[in-house]
Amino acid sequence: MDKVLLFLLKKGGNRKNIRITTAELGRALDMSQQNASRRLNLLAAEGLIERKNGIRITPFGMKKIRAHYDSLKRALEKGGTSFSGRIVDGFRKGKYYLSLPGYKKEIKDKLCFVPYPGTLNVELEKKELKKRSEILNEEPVVINGFRTKERTFGDLFAYPCKIDGCDAVLVFPLRSNHPQNIIEIVADVNLRKALKKEKGASVMVEI
Repeated sequence: MDKVLLFLLKKGGNRKNIRITTAELGRALDMSQQNASRRLNLLAAEGLIERKNGIRITPFGMKKIRAHYDSLKRALEKGGTSFSGRIVDGFRKGKYYLSLPGYKKEIKDKLCFVPYPGTLNVELEKKELKKRSEILNEEPVVINGFRTKERTFGDLFAYPCKIDGCDAVLVFPLRSNHPQNIIEIVADVNLRKALKKEKGASVMVEI
């Protein structure tokens, strides 16, 4: 289960509003204040917590906590997370975003490669969807967003992975138009060509 949710649960967050700063939360969970704030924003966006006069776990959040406990335990015992899906077409915006100097520099500095301008979109099988939350429970490499004169670009949570044996990175934009069963993967190459796979082909992703 998500360690931020677990922390809030231990503090009684299913019964009352918890008053805690992001700095205090970060220290308690051995993460930066910046990442603690992002994690809370993500949990709130998914409907797992409410942030009104403190922080409180929603009924939906409690349902997720109970559902994720057994699957997370099994994943930890195996020492990693893997899941299958199939290649699908996206909104064709990956080329634009990954061509922006702000994202390119952050990815090069933190992940040591220049991203190919485009993402590989993978649709998770229904039985695999719960593993998305398991992955988000792990500490990500945070690709910082940036601001231009026209707009603000949000952060990305990045997780190094392998897709059918090819080195890549799974990214979760803090702002995304994709449904939760669609994940985005980036690499320093055109993954469709490198994997020799087209739309509808099955792939295996290992974190």
